[in-house]
Amino acid sequence: MVIRAWLEGGEPDALRVRILSTIGTTEAKPLAVTSPEAVLAAVRNWLDEVGSGPMTFS
Repeated sequence: MVIRAWLEGGEPDALRVRILSTIGTTEAKPLAVTSPEAVLAAVRNWLDEVGSGPMTFS
């Protein structure tokens, strides 16, 4: 998972976050969110998916 966050125009209330995630060989479309709560939900969902599948290491 890669999380990129920035303030659009430098304004404190203009949070922009792009989330790129992969699980195994499956890559999801980038997700764009604008709140800390949405970022936490995306990370929680990703961790749930990682925790529910078999782990393989190369």
